[in-house]
Amino acid sequence: MAASSQPERESAWEEKRRRILDGAAAVFSSRGYGKGTTKEIAAQLGLSQPSIYHYVGSKADLLREIALQVDRDMTTALRDGLAAGTDPVAQLRAIITRFTAAVIANHLTFAVYRSEQRWLEPAVAEEVQRDEREFVAAVRRVVEKVQALGKLPDAPSSVLTFAILNMVSESHRWYHQEGSLDPASVAETYCELIGLPPQD
Repeated sequence: MAASSQPERESAWEEKRRRILDGAAAVFSSRGYGKGTTKEIAAQLGLSQPSIYHYVGSKADLLREIALQVDRDMTTALRDGLAAGTDPVAQLRAIITRFTAAVIANHLTFAVYRSEQRWLEPAVAEEVQRDEREFVAAVRRVVEKVQALGKLPDAPSSVLTFAILNMVSESHRWYHQEGSLDPASVAETYCELIGLPPQD
């Protein structure tokens, strides 16, 4: 029993942390990092302030963890996309699909990272920005391979890459769960917009 209960305790801990981070993202998104407080976050979640500090930490820690979540979402989308096969078209489709799903699922996290990153501790900002540059560079390499196959416009690869990633990143601004499109359908629309051939 003891062995099986350990993963359950870890899972419950992570669920509570994720709930707190989502609550912090909601407060920072609506009030801004400068004005949002841990007291407001605790009140919104029905928790005590000490619980916030116990599970995550200070207000600065909350923003750091939000930024690192965005970092993980980017790197996971890239890793899973590249693992989709050896065909660059399939890889690019998979990157777009997985990144769109992450942005939509964690829309407040992405919104806060984009608008409040100036408040990040310098070391954290440097880490996330470095990983973001590597993410963009890796996607650009895939874009260039797809261009070489004649399945994307013959335009500067940097322009195409930023157009694709900005299109996906901005999903957090307009997507609503109550809408008619699910994240996979949104990603498929993005693929159609850039002219990727349909999946077989």
